[in-house]
Amino acid sequence: MREEKRFKLKLTRRKPEKWLKLYGAQENNLAGETIEIPHGLLVGLCGVSGSGKSTLLIDTLGRILAPRKHTTSMAQEPILPGIYEKIEGELPRTMIIDQTRASITTPMNYLGLRDSFLKIFAESEDALSMNLSENAIKKKCTVCKGDGIIKTDMGFLPDIFDTCEVCNGSGYSIDAWKVKVNGITLPELNQLTIDEVYELFRDYESIENKLKVVKDVGLGYLVMNQKAYSLSGGERQRLKIAKELSKKTKRRTLYILDEPTVGQHHEDVARLIGVLQNIVDDGHTVIIIEHHPHVLSSCDWLIESGPDSGPEGGHIIANGTPESIAKGETPTASYIKEILEGTL
Repeated sequence: MREEKRFKLKLTRRKPEKWLKLYGAQENNLAGETIEIPHGLLVGLCGVSGSGKSTLLIDTLGRILAPRKHTTSMAQEPILPGIYEKIEGELPRTMIIDQTRASITTPMNYLGLRDSFLKIFAESEDALSMNLSENAIKKKCTVCKGDGIIKTDMGFLPDIFDTCEVCNGSGYSIDAWKVKVNGITLPELNQLTIDEVYELFRDYESIENKLKVVKDVGLGYLVMNQKAYSLSGGERQRLKIAKELSKKTKRRTLYILDEPTVGQHHEDVARLIGVLQNIVDDGHTVIIIEHHPHVLSSCDWLIESGPDSGPEGGHIIANGTPESIAKGETPTASYIKEILEGTL
């Protein structure tokens, strides 16, 4: 059972000094108002569904500061941001941390740990005594070609997939099963959780640093070789946060997140708040689309869109600390007030 982590509200708020300003944003229902986002703070973007939060933060601001490209049959073309006039006060770097599976296959691969473990096993006493090189250890099973499963074509019927009996579903050749480090083989390691692997390999700095941040965001229960399709959107987003944190960049960065608490347990949300606070403590800026009242109450600054959805939305109806928002009469105000007063 995972240790429960309780919510602990910040007693002091960071104060804004410099601002990122977006002028004339008018995509969809946005009203073209000047949007001011303070640097160096944890900023929550809240409001009723359909009030323009994603259009503002992801489709406009995100595409301006971190333009992406998509592949077509003809060429690669940038995805244009929503309509806007100008932007001022950009930070040197912007990262959009979303819930997509793009670039994620397994936690092991996504965190870049496979090569580190291969080196550890190749330099072990077992490998050296048997003269097994890194190439020999990482060689794929010749029966399943490294897939770990055997596919049987049933013609007009659905295909049948069976676990490869030769490699026991690991995808590794027989040589990988001969080498043990800390009592386990590399194929066995793939089936352990991040918590279990951390305890076994915490003495290796290259392993400890990356797995520690994954544990910090509450993902220690994931299996090292767990497939991306089995991860929830919130888990994928937190895995991306962990990878970004492990880089320890010194360039001032704006991190953009879109509802990472969806589907998460109480204690996981508490851990996430702590991680986001640590990012800001390191001199970065985090702006997060959220509905979770505990997250919003833990922010230094809130921006609320509204007053309603669709054509009745697109306006900034409140802007300030959670305490100042709680004194208002916006849709979010009552929830923030209850959190701050300890009644929710």
